[in-house]
Parts: sequence; C-alpha cells; structure tokens
Amino acid sequence: MHTSARAAAGLVLAAVLLTACTPDVSGARRVTPEPTGSASGEATPTPEAEDAAAMPPTDITFEAGAELDPASWRAGWDDRLMAADERFAVSSPDNGNGSWAYLDGQTQCTIAFYQGAITDLELGADDRESTDSMLAAVLSTQIPGVTTADVTANASDDYVAQTTQEGTVEIRLVGGGGGGGGSDAGWSEFGRTFGTLGTSLVVNVECPPGQDIGTEVTALLNEYVGIAIAPAAD
Repeated sequence: MHTSARAAAGLVLAAVLLTACTPDVSGARRVTPEPTGSASGEATPTPEAEDAAAMPPTDITFEAGAELDPASWRAGWDDRLMAADERFAVSSPDNGNGSWAYLDGQTQCTIAFYQGAITDLELGADDRESTDSMLAAVLSTQIPGVTTADVTANASDDYVAQTTQEGTVEIRLVGGGGGGGGSDAGWSEFGRTFGTLGTSLVVNVECPPGQDIGTEVTALLNEYVGIAIAPAAD
C-alpha cells in the first residue's frame, strides 16, 4: 500500500465537538471487491494490454473522478477492520443500506462507515468541491449552519489505497478536538464523493477523551481502509 505519515495537527474545525452523524441517505449497497494479490504477498501481475482499458485509473485524483463512467464502474469502501486480529469488533452490522460500524478495542474509538447517495447534495466543479459539500451535509446534522465553505477552509487533502489495482484515491479529511491525547473527545470525518457515479463515501471516527484522534485516523488511512473501484454489475 502507498502510505505516508499524516499530521494530526490538520484535524481542526473550529472548536466544535461532533457526537454523531446521521445524514439523510438512501439507496446504498456495499461493494465487496475481489482480492488484488495473493495471500503469500506476491506481487499482482501487470494487466495485459488488452485488459488495461478495462481497469480504472491507477491514481484517482479529484480531477480523474470525471473519467469514471457510471455504466462501467461503482465505488465502495474496502475496509479491513474485521481482518485485523481481534482489535476491532462490529458495533453495528451492515444494515443493507450502506451503513455499518466498529469499536476499536484498543482505543475505544468508534468507526462508522457509509456509502451510497446523499439526498440534496450539491455537486461542485470537481470531486474535491463535491466532497466538501458532502462532508458539510453530514456535519450539518451536528453543527447547525456549517457550510461547504467552512469545510473547504478547514479540510485537507489525503488519500487511501485503491484496492482494485495498486494505486491511490484522493479523499478529504476534517475534524476537531482530541489533539495530543488531551482531555477533550475527538472526532474526524473523511471521505470522497464521486460525482459521475452519484456515490458518496464517508467515515466518521469518534474517540473518547484522552485518546489522540490523529493517531486513530492515521492508522485507519495507512492500514485498514481503502476504496475499491469495481466493475458495475451487468
């Protein structure tokens, strides 16, 4: 996986504490991608030339999202939390509508996933703007009056692994509280909207007082969470 160190200092949005995320959502189904490599860790073979056209872009930047044809592709979280020994336990099973959640037994942080459509989402000029709009829509349930401009001013670009093939997918990340293991609880939202696919992916992370939210998010991004760009069903 392509990884890098992330700075917890970037997790700031005013001084507001988020306690839950309940966006108005509908019509989602979870993607379960096929494995991209062998269990022995051998490198995935390079696709033949005739197969290359059937693969998504290697690195799906915000701008490259416009290249994804909704007739050919669908996007979904590839979470590996269940495979992480006994560290994570399911706290809310997949409800069939795109939502499921875990509890981190080491830190007592909660990690809630959503994928699907978010109603009344205003798309931007590209996927970066659309993602900020999505994060604002999610945050507005707990931070009344938050706007896309607020998110844009405080969020940062990041990435997760693309698990269909070796590469990355750009995401946006915003959060607050809980820095440096202080007394405040901490929260973070990160995700990606694919405007051409009509799909939003978001993860809400909440940590108890004394637990550094930046450390939790870094572990998730580097080790446990990816995005699969899978062929659309025939």
